[in-house]
Amino acid sequence: MDWSWLQSGEFYSTLCALLWAVAVILFRKSGEFMKPVVLNLFKGTVGLILFLISMVVLGRSFFPAANSGLDWILLLISGAVGIGIADSIFFVALNRLGAGRQAIVDCLYSPFVVLCSILYLSEPLTPWLFAGMGLMGGAILVGTYAPVKKASEENRKQLIAGVLLGILAMLLMAAGIVLAKPILDRSDAWWVTTVRLAGGWGLLMVQVLARREDRQAFFKEIRPSLRWRISMPAALIGTYLALIFWILGMKYTYTTIASVLNQSSSLFILLLATFFLAEELTWRKGVAIVMGLGGGIIATF
Repeated sequence: MDWSWLQSGEFYSTLCALLWAVAVILFRKSGEFMKPVVLNLFKGTVGLILFLISMVVLGRSFFPAANSGLDWILLLISGAVGIGIADSIFFVALNRLGAGRQAIVDCLYSPFVVLCSILYLSEPLTPWLFAGMGLMGGAILVGTYAPVKKASEENRKQLIAGVLLGILAMLLMAAGIVLAKPILDRSDAWWVTTVRLAGGWGLLMVQVLARREDRQAFFKEIRPSLRWRISMPAALIGTYLALIFWILGMKYTYTTIASVLNQSSSLFILLLATFFLAEELTWRKGVAIVMGLGGGIIATF
C-alpha cells in the first residue's frame, strides 16, 4: 500500500485544520475560566517556549544572516497584530458566539487574505473575490440569524457584537499573515513563526502586566493546576502542533490549496462543537458552513 500521501502538503494542511478545530473547542472551554487576553498570553507563552526549543533542536539560526532588521520589525508587527491583538478579539467573539457560529465567521479568513494581498502585495483583483465575499456575507447572515422567538434583545445585541468582533479578528489575522508573507517566502518558516509569536507575546505581556487584575490572573493560570487539563492541551495543539502542520502544508503544496484545506477547520469545528459542547446543529449552520467554505474556495480563484 502506498502511504506517500501521509507526507503530502494536502495531508498536512488538512491535519492542521483538524488540530485547530480541536484547539478551538478547548479554547472555548478555557474561556469559561480565563479572560481572553490572559488566555491569549497563556497559549502564546506555551507556543513560544516550544518553538524556541524546536529551533535549538533543529539547529535553526535565531539570527539568520540573510534577514535584515526591517524583516525583524515587520515580523514583530505582524505577530503583534495577527496574534497579540487578533487572537484576543477572536477569543472574545468565541465566548459570545460559541464555537459553531464562530466557525462560520472564520470562513472570512481566506477572502480577507486575498483582499489584503491585493492591497499590500499588489496582487491582481479578480471578480471571484467579490463573489466569494458575497457568498461569505450570506453565510454569516444565514448561520448567525436568530429568530425573534428564540433571542431576546440583549442576546441579539451580543450576537451582533460577536459577529462584528469575529470579522475584525479575521481581518487582523489576514493582515498579519500577509504582512509576513514576503519574508516567509524567502526565509526559514520556523524562524518566521517564532519571531511572529515573539511579537504577539511581547505586546500581550505589556498589556497584561499593565493591569493588576490581569497580571494576577495570568500568574495564577501559568502555575500548574487542574485547569491545565484543558488550557495546556489547547495551547499545545493550537499554538504548536497546528502551526507545525501549517508550515509543512505551506511548504509541500501550493499556498492556495493549503489555505482552502486549512479553511476546512470550520466544518470540523461545527461538528466537534455539536458533540463536545452540546451546541445545537441547525440546518442554518449546516447551510452556512457549505456557503462559507464555497466562498473561501471561490475567493482564491
